[in-house]
Amino acid sequence: MTIIETQSHYLIQENLSPHLCKQKILFHKDIFEQLSIDIDIISMEIPSRSLGESECTSFCTDLYQLTMAAAYYFSPNQISRSRGIFEMFVRKLPLNRSYIVAAGLEQALHSILSMKFSDEQISYIRSLEPFKNVDEDFFDYLRAFKFTGTIWAVPEGTILFPHEPLLRIEAPMIEAQIVETCVLSIINYQSLIATKASRIVNAASGRPVIEFGSRRAHGPQAGFLASRASFIGGCIGTSNIHAGLKLGIPVFGTMAHSFIMSFENEVEAFQQFNHLIPSGFLLVDTYDSIRAVKKIIQAKIHPTGIRLDSGDLFQLSIDVRKILDRAGYSSTKIMASGDLNEFLINDLINRGAPIDWFAVGTELVTSRDDPAMNGVYKLVAMRVPPSPSSSSSLVMSNNKAKADNYDADYVGGLVYKIKTSPGKKSYPGPKQIHRIFLNNSLEFDLVTLEDEDVDDSNNSIPLLRKYAEKGEILGELPSIHTLQEFHLQQLNTLPSKLKDLYRVPETFPVKFSKKLVTLLNKIIQKNV
Repeated sequence: MTIIETQSHYLIQENLSPHLCKQKILFHKDIFEQLSIDIDIISMEIPSRSLGESECTSFCTDLYQLTMAAAYYFSPNQISRSRGIFEMFVRKLPLNRSYIVAAGLEQALHSILSMKFSDEQISYIRSLEPFKNVDEDFFDYLRAFKFTGTIWAVPEGTILFPHEPLLRIEAPMIEAQIVETCVLSIINYQSLIATKASRIVNAASGRPVIEFGSRRAHGPQAGFLASRASFIGGCIGTSNIHAGLKLGIPVFGTMAHSFIMSFENEVEAFQQFNHLIPSGFLLVDTYDSIRAVKKIIQAKIHPTGIRLDSGDLFQLSIDVRKILDRAGYSSTKIMASGDLNEFLINDLINRGAPIDWFAVGTELVTSRDDPAMNGVYKLVAMRVPPSPSSSSSLVMSNNKAKADNYDADYVGGLVYKIKTSPGKKSYPGPKQIHRIFLNNSLEFDLVTLEDEDVDDSNNSIPLLRKYAEKGEILGELPSIHTLQEFHLQQLNTLPSKLKDLYRVPETFPVKFSKKLVTLLNKIIQKNV
């Protein structure tokens, strides 16, 4: 049994039902139920409630998504019947990064396509002050909500640069808008961690890297998703057994210092563990790493490997390797851990440390040097219907008539949209990325309008693919092992300057087509 002590939260809101006004602690068990962990909630005045996956998808969102949805719903015909085209991209890369690795698409797809609103959620929305004057039709719309749009994206594992779209969504305005928080929270985090993993794996120069960070992740769900993203980024496995069960990621583990300390002496602990788990690694730094290795040899214990978790890893690895080799333990591997990151690993490799495996936790699952990716989700175009001949008001009492206005097959006139505020410029229109190689190395990406003809003499490869249409996934998604292999192939095509840990290039290998730039400038001039 695990006991969780929660921080008190007080909800102060007028016009709420009494049980909500008196609620002091709100705690959701969904993550722990998924992990099959028995939880007792203490200090609660109301029974705990589990939060299902589809509920979390629709309701783990920002209030303004719903207030905008209501405003869209009762807007004039040209707005409410329009289809929005949104793209997700990053304006700038995280600190020291020369690229990002796209990840999280599978979870984003399933979350978007399963989004719905329960009666309880709708009742809560209706109780909020901003919705006190909202007509009942809108709540009926939410009750019947289903995403019906189209989703384009780059495959997970794809390497990208600033201002290149990771994902594009086209759907009725409410649908396209309301999924924003869900999309950003999933893809930003997993892409951040996959990028960090890619850098660490690249620094290890072919030596295996294992993700050991669940205990340092910002909650169990973050730990699970970090395992997934790290594997896509090139780690060979994880310590997280839930990720092993659900995702098929190889799992690894050694032992804790507490295991060693619980025995009368180290040798007893080593013998017990190695007898039961001969494939395991023995943790040798509880007291003294060098003495522990000598004790292992004297006791004729033959572990698969030993783990160094503290001290001067460079010197220790050299000394331990010599001791092992002289005693005929040349097949015993050395694993290093302890707040490692790409810079420390790169230094150890360059200095010739005889370390066979690296285990990385905190620095990886939190992306400690820059723990956020600023992916944004912006409107780039709208498909707008012809101006109505009658009144512009579209407030209807018949919800079916309203719903019929959202036609998944409707194609209206395309109206381009841009943002021109300082530091937040965006490019108009639905786009495609064409990747161009020279001698199996990435030369540059050409970003064009979606329907733009491209000179194919360069044998360019379009990166964005259609994954969902009319609210349904198209075909089977690739396995996580396929995604990792794809990313590692991508990494091999990067020029060395883009894999340099210490220098970020002043410019990135991205070009924008003449047609796209001309369109951008034309819109800017028009707005001026």
